Amino acid sequence: MDLINNLDVKGAIELTAAATTAIGAIGSLIYAAKRGIGPGTIKLAGAVMIIPIVLILALEKTLEPSTLGTVIGAVLGFVLSGVGGAGAARAKNGDEGA
Repeated sequence: MDLINNLDVKGAIELTAAATTAIGAIGSLIYAAKRGIGPGTIKLAGAVMIIPIVLILALEKTLEPSTLGTVIGAVLGFVLSGVGGAGAARAKNGDEGA
């Protein structure tokens, strides 16, 4: 109980981020059990677990600002990599048949 009373704001955010990682991992497993493991499930699990870890590393000043920007860009690129891909392929196939 002493640990909880002595937390500062940074410690509380880090503890919340660590809990989010654990809950996200469990939630991803439950989601995968219901719908199966596919690319979307893997992206969800990766994003839910990587983003809090990056937050913790940034708060601990393990990552420098330039490195942090690169890591955030890589995570966003990973999460958004499939957005719009399926719709564009369908539009091309629809135009060719006409």
